[in-house]
Amino acid sequence: MVARRTRTSATNGSKAAEKKKEEPAVVEMEEVEEMEEIELSSDEEVEDDDDDVALIVLKRPPITERVIEEVEITEDIEITGTGATGANLTEKKGYIKEFIESEGLAMILSKDYGLVLFHLSSVWIGDEQKDIINTRKNLTPGTTVTFYDRSFKGEEYKDLSDDKVIHQAVAVWTGDTRPDSVLRKITDEEYKKKLEEFRSTFMLYLRGEVFLRAAYVRIKGEVAGYLSEKMGIIEYKDDQGKKLNIFFHSDDVRIYKKEVKEFHKPCKALLPVGIPVSVDARRVHVVGVKNIEYQAIVVIAGAWPLTPHPTLMPGGQGSIAPCYELPKGNFTFYYMELALEGRLSRKVQDLKELLNRSNGNISYDWNHVQYAQSKEQITEWKRMFGGKRRFNPQNSNVDRSAKREVLDVFKASEANEEEIKEETKSKVKKKVLAERTWYTPEAWEHGGLRIKEEVKDEVMGADGEPLTKKPKQEPVKS
Repeated sequence: MVARRTRTSATNGSKAAEKKKEEPAVVEMEEVEEMEEIELSSDEEVEDDDDDVALIVLKRPPITERVIEEVEITEDIEITGTGATGANLTEKKGYIKEFIESEGLAMILSKDYGLVLFHLSSVWIGDEQKDIINTRKNLTPGTTVTFYDRSFKGEEYKDLSDDKVIHQAVAVWTGDTRPDSVLRKITDEEYKKKLEEFRSTFMLYLRGEVFLRAAYVRIKGEVAGYLSEKMGIIEYKDDQGKKLNIFFHSDDVRIYKKEVKEFHKPCKALLPVGIPVSVDARRVHVVGVKNIEYQAIVVIAGAWPLTPHPTLMPGGQGSIAPCYELPKGNFTFYYMELALEGRLSRKVQDLKELLNRSNGNISYDWNHVQYAQSKEQITEWKRMFGGKRRFNPQNSNVDRSAKREVLDVFKASEANEEEIKEETKSKVKKKVLAERTWYTPEAWEHGGLRIKEEVKDEVMGADGEPLTKKPKQEPVKS
């Protein structure tokens, strides 16, 4: 800051004023503008007064530069360390197993890692994220995906598995290449909070016992007859030799991995009476209907599709699954789609209305029904759908009666959860920031201000945290 104290006549003052108007408003910062003396109205009255009134010419503070660091997420990340706050950055493969709710919760099944919870808002279709509705349209059950996940272990997850663990995907994408924005997204704090909320919502569903229990899983039955174009009965014989009737709807039938509607023919013509099938069923009580205690959740003729399939969890009322090697203790299979029970209940009501015409007794409709009464006819039926394969000597020693491993479970993974460390997840870019401020030593010679120690403490706060009030800085105008 530079000040000159001058005096002159009124005439010179007028000329100086005109000269001032002609000069540019903005001057170079390196120069001090020399101002002509201006006579003030009170100069003659206070000629001998030491407290002269003077015009002060101020100079703007000089431009100062400071270097700041900008952190940018890098594409190549070194995986080091472990911890409960990070994500496992090993790319894993799986497929969409089941949608839990319309709001976005869903499940991935990985043959190597088991079940993985995820949300549709964590999905990239190609290189972009879409809204939940469009994302679901692009992710049909059975779609192969790649994902990053996190693992959580504790007593709160004891109802999920004996390992007391849950895996949650933090990012899911289709295609072979990871989208560029994935790493930035998964390190965002707000995004992490949403993932925690999704996990909490799933646990509320679990504790609320809203998932659908499957009393029977992949039991072997036989089509006994049809009640209508879309409804029929499957006969199952249990270990004690007791015959059980399970009613089914054509919407729940899969013939060599395809739904009935894909063939554009009625179920009667596609699935003959006498064909062996695999069935998942739940127990039902239909008022006024006799000899039907179970409803099919899914009926599978021929090779099994990837989906649908229930999830095995500890506890519950138990399930009968003769095809699987079940762990010791009490375990139950569940379908987790919340809307499934409503769809099945509507079909129960349709059954009740249909059998009311026969006083609740089973009455088969034999019109246009196909039959498979011998092994030759069953083999011919398989050939119609491409189910008959040529003899492969490599498979001749395979034990077809061996029980299968249950894959649809939450299980501990051998891979350690790895943390994205601050020094490895990003790279630092240096940037020069130009600014003008009175609060730098460079401005002291021009009248710059110094912050007293007590003011510094006030700005930073007693606890060392910065307060909202900070020295005002003047941005550089372009």
